[in-house]
Amino acid sequence: MQEKKQDEIQKQLRKTALEITLYVAGAGAFGVFFRWLQVMVAFNDLGLVDRSYLNLLVPGFVLAAAIVFYRFLERDKRLRRFVPEDFVSALRNDYRFFSFLTWVAGAILVVGSLALLGKAETDRLAPLLRTMAILGALSGVSGALLLELAHRETRQPLLLCLVSLPPVALFAVWIIYLYRANSINSVLWSYVPEMLSVAVVMFAFARIAGFAFGSPKPDRARFDSMLGASLCLMCLADDRYLGMQLMLLGTSMSLMLYNWAMVCNLQHQQEPEQPKETPQDGFEHLETEWKQSK
Repeated sequence: MQEKKQDEIQKQLRKTALEITLYVAGAGAFGVFFRWLQVMVAFNDLGLVDRSYLNLLVPGFVLAAAIVFYRFLERDKRLRRFVPEDFVSALRNDYRFFSFLTWVAGAILVVGSLALLGKAETDRLAPLLRTMAILGALSGVSGALLLELAHRETRQPLLLCLVSLPPVALFAVWIIYLYRANSINSVLWSYVPEMLSVAVVMFAFARIAGFAFGSPKPDRARFDSMLGASLCLMCLADDRYLGMQLMLLGTSMSLMLYNWAMVCNLQHQQEPEQPKETPQDGFEHLETEWKQSK
């Protein structure tokens, strides 16, 4: 009976994870469409931004997506569901297809890194791009490996910390690259959406690394993972190296899978027991009535 009830709970959590993942993917699809419209319509032939409602629609979409993802977290709080703070309990997933998808996402990131490495030599910021390519290849392997270690119930803090660091370093270098590449660019709309997306993704991987470092913040990790995944898809509408596009796509898939694992591992918090009222004797009863009459 207990096993049957546990199976039903797991099925419900998988449905919830699928629902949230579809919302994230749908938000990314709307985001890439709105961003593509802005690039096509709001930018003139000189590369400057004209006045357009799309300049309000894109940030409005980001805000709306953030509100929707926050409501998912609030729903779990109302249902008294929470993500465990232990690394294995939070990220473990026993399904082979899930493991296959994690390595597919990592492979896309590695392929994108290799493609970027081949194009980096002609760029004026070649050293930064080479660093991004190397960190991207490491992140593709480490992102999938971290979930694999959770599946194998590995609890070696040093190993887990080392494996969780490459994605954080990758997107930290990516922010530096965007700053250097656009240091004299006055058109904020041409790079700020990508910079915002990269920053959110960096925080998402930092929150996930918190499980390995012993300072987890599960709700923030889930929120940043959902928002970061959708923003990565939104940025695919911009023009950049093909390798970087593949890196964003692989990162988006990876963050969705991390969020899937956390949702599937939600646990139910028992309601606190109400303290039992001690019966009053005759004197206490009279004293209570006297105080109420005053």
